Amino acid sequence: MTSKFEGIWCPMVTPLNDSGDGINTESVRHLVDFLIEGGIDGLFPLGTSGEFALLSDEERELMLKETIDRANGRVPVLAGVSDTSIERVIMFSKQAKDLGADAVISTPPYYYKAGPDNLYEYYRQLSGSIDIPLFIYNIPDWVGYIVPVEVIKKLAGEGLIAGMKYTDYNFLNLLDFIETCGSQIAVFTGEDSLAYSILEFGGKGAIIAVANLAPTVASSIYDHHIRKDFRAAREAQTHLIQLIKAVSMGRFPSGLKETMNLLGLNVGPVKQPLPPLDENEKLVVRNLLTASKMIKLTA
Repeated sequence: MTSKFEGIWCPMVTPLNDSGDGINTESVRHLVDFLIEGGIDGLFPLGTSGEFALLSDEERELMLKETIDRANGRVPVLAGVSDTSIERVIMFSKQAKDLGADAVISTPPYYYKAGPDNLYEYYRQLSGSIDIPLFIYNIPDWVGYIVPVEVIKKLAGEGLIAGMKYTDYNFLNLLDFIETCGSQIAVFTGEDSLAYSILEFGGKGAIIAVANLAPTVASSIYDHHIRKDFRAAREAQTHLIQLIKAVSMGRFPSGLKETMNLLGLNVGPVKQPLPPLDENEKLVVRNLLTASKMIKLTA
């Protein structure tokens, strides 16, 4: 396990053109610079925030290539490679390595659910088929089930995985993962409100959507914590509350993209068939941004 897999990382949105049918490469490059200059410790394109499951293979490749090229080694890039079949996950993983990613991350198979033994074999086979560090993406609300701690422990013990992102509000499960596997792999939370908490309990960091629009404040949670300025770290987490509410509006990541567009980051609409925010939801987002007292609206 290398130290580069820690800190506050950003699960990047995928900037689309105004019609939503193609990648806005200029906005991708601008977003990468904005995040890195804001202090983010790593980038995670093609995750849930990035609408990966709605993108074509060509769009996925372009988004990843633009991100890696623009990052240019300034921070590590964790490439999302999730899909429904192991053959496609292997294909995307090899592509990510060829493009220069530092690691890949995959959910368990979705639509069809697998049991613990099948999940172990799935990730064992996946790890053995690629030559790049592998993270497991545990996001039960979206996939429909979880890769249990005993499977993570076995894979970690055999050196088959480098880390895990756990996106769920079940803090007890998160603590169990940290206690069981935290000394062997990098355990990250994907819940925006738990970035400070995971550091307190020995996790490596957080991969949080709110970092897309407030990278400096988000990354400072980790920066303050490693300097043992725990009060400042807690205050940074608290400062994000209104923004976390804003990005959570509507059908995710519709609220996240609406918020970023209001702040002038020009990431375009969500991909069909995801619905944009309605007018009432947009008003709530604007009010939350005003209440945050952190960012001046540009639109």
